[in-house]
Amino acid sequence: MNTILFVDDEEHILELMEMHFSKKYNVLTAKNGIDALTQMENGEVDLIITDVKMPRMDGMTLLKKVKEKFDVPVILVTAFGSIENAVDAIKMGAYDYISKPVNLKDLEVKIERALEYFSIKRENFELKTRIKSFSTSGIVTANEKMMKILNKIPEYAQKDLPVLILGESGTGKELIAKEIHAQSHRYLEPFIAVNVSAIPEDLFESEFFGYEKGAFTGANGQKIGKFEAANHGTLFLDEIGDMRLDHQAKLLRVLQDSKITRLGSVKEIPLDFRLICATNKPLSEMIKDGTFRQDLYYRINVIRIEIPPLRERPEDVEAIAKYYLKMYSEKFSEREKVLSPKALNVLKSYSWPGNVRELENVILRAMINSSEEEIKVRDLPDEVVGEQEYMDYQTFLVKKKVEKEKLYRELQRKFVKQLLRRSKGNVSKAAELANMDRRLLQNMIKEVKSWQS
Repeated sequence: MNTILFVDDEEHILELMEMHFSKKYNVLTAKNGIDALTQMENGEVDLIITDVKMPRMDGMTLLKKVKEKFDVPVILVTAFGSIENAVDAIKMGAYDYISKPVNLKDLEVKIERALEYFSIKRENFELKTRIKSFSTSGIVTANEKMMKILNKIPEYAQKDLPVLILGESGTGKELIAKEIHAQSHRYLEPFIAVNVSAIPEDLFESEFFGYEKGAFTGANGQKIGKFEAANHGTLFLDEIGDMRLDHQAKLLRVLQDSKITRLGSVKEIPLDFRLICATNKPLSEMIKDGTFRQDLYYRINVIRIEIPPLRERPEDVEAIAKYYLKMYSEKFSEREKVLSPKALNVLKSYSWPGNVRELENVILRAMINSSEEEIKVRDLPDEVVGEQEYMDYQTFLVKKKVEKEKLYRELQRKFVKQLLRRSKGNVSKAAELANMDRRLLQNMIKEVKSWQS
């Protein structure tokens, strides 16, 4: 049974309210605002109905005090009934107001609506609390810099501003983005993650803007684009540095106008999403090179998060390794394996160019290789062990092959980067400059992008 507190300095009014409403509700009464606050402190109250004009503390002051300390709806009873009083009351946080002389049937309706509204509000809050209690970033760290980033996430989440996350591949940029979304007011809405470099150049508009049936050959039905799919939620653009200049201009237009038009349509669709971008590229240098728009950079670089690579936080290696050992042991229904002291030392001294993603892969491979409960150095991949262990001829041949592959990849990466910079991202022009087949260059670009992912 809900508890209603009636506040009025006229005794007969309180008696009337108690007589009329006590059959359906638990009724409390108070003769002024001070007595009402005392009642609030002593027990749970679901709704307050208070007169405005009272001695010691009037209804408007009581409303202000209640809103400062309690999440309880307040209905004001006023003899004036003017629009000005109603507007002032609502601005101060009153749920509703009713004029004197009070029509009890009208008051019954207002009471039911207020109790129903705040019941739903409380349920939503409890649901939100439960969901957030299940939310986990999946980021394991003992590093001071990383701890500072994680501690700032609740603040960043509430500000609803664009976020730019910088860091090498595999450092956990998407995990940070997901956690910002999970702790924001948009947490029940979609989180749409898009790897920009994975979308073919000629499909950018259809993928991001969507299209109507018949918009082009092969458009057999309506399709919702990424922008629209993220509406009211969060759009995460990974590897934003790989976006072509003309596509950057289209993204900027969407951010400025907060609306899109699907391909094959003239209807404008309003948008409200939060943008989080991530990249492992130096955007400030790309602006100087003319490969990234300065105006777009200013748009997305409002809240900036820089994630340090794993090699700069060696204290995290052991914690993260143990986390994945536990996770995969549970996944495979195996007894949890442990790292030998020597194996752990090898992991700690490795440079981790692939960061956390590489460490996860190494732990999984080591678990598969190990036939015992303790993972030893011999169970670790050769590229991790390196020169820390005895190298036989077979190991030498494997290392030679790995080093050749690294050298080839670095050379190809530089070649592609230089060509695209000179051609300002135009693949056809780049192929012409290099005197090579355009398709061959496209394949080389795809290879470079696959190495970075």
